Amino acid sequence: MGTRTASGYIRKGFLTTVTELAILRRQIVACAESNGVEVDAIYEEELDRNSVELVACIDALLDADEAYLIVPSLLHFAGFNNPLEVRRDLESRGIRVLTVRDNSQRPENRTGEE
Repeated sequence: MGTRTASGYIRKGFLTTVTELAILRRQIVACAESNGVEVDAIYEEELDRNSVELVACIDALLDADEAYLIVPSLLHFAGFNNPLEVRRDLESRGIRVLTVRDNSQRPENRTGEE
């Protein structure tokens, strides 16, 4: 059986609180679980820094037979290029990009609250 791995990535905003960060981490883990994978690591990038954490995250995923990168939303890629292009580039490298927002919209994950 091949290797299957998932990592989370968060690009923090200037005003991101500790509580918001904890919520994002829990959402990433829940997204992974609902997709049948386990998060190995969550990489967190400061908004005003280079993409060191994203590069480390991608490097960790490249050797896996089945790799998942989970982000709260594609906006977490906005500092690097067009987020849709970043997603396409990652997926062309064999890394499936999942978003917490997409996951929360799945019928089985809705709470019934609007």
